[in-house]
Amino acid sequence: MKALRFILIAFTALLLLAALIAPGLIGPKVEEALQQQLAQQPNIDLTGYQRSWFGAEALSQLKGKDGTSETFTEIQHGPVLFTRGGPRVGALYAETRLTGKQLEPTLRYQLEAYYGPIGTSVEDSPVLVETLVGANNRVTNTVHLLPIDRNVADQQIQFAGARIQLVTDYQGQQQSSHFELGEFVRMDGHRESLYLQSAKGNFQLAPSGAGTLHAKLPLVRANNDSGPLELRDVELDYTGKLVADRTLNVQTALKLPEIQSSTPASSLTQQVNLPAISYDDLHHYLYTALLTPSTQRSWPQVFNRPLKMQQQLDIESANGPMQLQVDVDWKGMPRNGQAGNDKLFWLDHLNGTANISAAEQALMQSPLIMQASALKQYGFLKENNGQLSMHLQLNRGNLEVNGQQLPADLFVLALMGGF
Repeated sequence: MKALRFILIAFTALLLLAALIAPGLIGPKVEEALQQQLAQQPNIDLTGYQRSWFGAEALSQLKGKDGTSETFTEIQHGPVLFTRGGPRVGALYAETRLTGKQLEPTLRYQLEAYYGPIGTSVEDSPVLVETLVGANNRVTNTVHLLPIDRNVADQQIQFAGARIQLVTDYQGQQQSSHFELGEFVRMDGHRESLYLQSAKGNFQLAPSGAGTLHAKLPLVRANNDSGPLELRDVELDYTGKLVADRTLNVQTALKLPEIQSSTPASSLTQQVNLPAISYDDLHHYLYTALLTPSTQRSWPQVFNRPLKMQQQLDIESANGPMQLQVDVDWKGMPRNGQAGNDKLFWLDHLNGTANISAAEQALMQSPLIMQASALKQYGFLKENNGQLSMHLQLNRGNLEVNGQQLPADLFVLALMGGF
C-alpha cells in the first residue's frame, strides 16, 4: 500500500515537474514559429516581444489602407493552457486585443459608431481574437465582437455579439470554419429602425481570397422615411477562384425570396460575376464603395480603378417581373482628366451592354418611374404586348439603343429627365 502511494506521489510530482519545465522548452519553439509566420504576412509587423517562462507578450502593427492599428497579445505556452472555455492541452493559447492607442481611421470610425469612444486600455477593445494551437495538428482562431448595450440621446443599440471561428492545420490549410451573429436591435426614439435576427454561416476561404462563403439571415427588419421593410430567409453566397497571380474570379449571389415593403416588389435575386479582378482593385472597391460612410464617399474616387463585371438582377412584383442584365468593361478614370467642357468624357473609357425587360405596369410603378417615363416618351423603351424592353451597347462613346446609333449625351439627358 505504501509502495502504491509512493508511486502515485512520484507520478504526480513528475507530471507537475513536466508542466513546470515544458513551457520553458516550448516557448523558444513557439517564438521561432511565430516569427516565421509573421514573415509571410506583409501587413503585420511584430514591434515588441517579451518572453517569460510560462508565456509571452507581443505588440504588433496591422497595416491598413489609410494607416495602422496596434494590437497587444498575451501568450501562454503549453502543455496546460487556461482558455476562456476552460483548461485545455496544447502548445499555445493567445488572446489579442486592439490597444486603442493607434487605430486606422476607418476602423475607428466603424467601431466607435456602435461601441462609442475606444480608450487606450486593451480592456476597452471591442474585438478579441483567441488563438489555440492544439496538439492534434489544429489551429483555432476565434474572433469575438463583444456585446453592445448603448444609449446615446434618443438612439439605443443592443447587440448580442458575434463569433467567427477559423480552424486550420499547422500549414494553414482550412479544415472547418463558421460564424455566428447575435441578435441586433437599433431603436431611434420609440421606433425600431433596424432588427437582425441571430444568424449563422460557414466559409472556407484561403488567404488568397479563393474559396466559398454561405450566409443566411432568417429575418431583417428596417424602418425609415421610405417606410417599413421586412426580409425573410436572406441568402448570400460567395465563390472566389484564383485565375492569375493576385487575381481572382469572384461570383456572388444574393437571394431575397420574401420581401414586404412599401414597394410592389415581392422577391429579388442578384448575381454578380467579376471575371478577373486584382487584389488591389477588389480591395479598392470594397473599401471605397462598401466600407466608406456615404457622407464621405466620392464617386470619382470609387470608379478610379478598372472594373469588369457581369450582373443579372431579377425582381418579382405584384405588377409583374423585371429583369436587368449588365456587362461592363470599365477602363478606369482617365488620367488626363476632363477634356474641355465635355462632362461625359468618361463614356469614352467604357464598353458594355445592358438589357432591360419588364412588365410595363411593374416598371411604371417602381421607384424608376421618372426615368422610365422619359425613356418611353422618347422611344428608347420598346413596347410589345404590355412588355417594355431596351438593349444598350456602348463602345468607347459610341452608343446604340435598340440597334440604332444615338449620341450618348442625348441618352443620358433622357435618362436624367433633362430633355
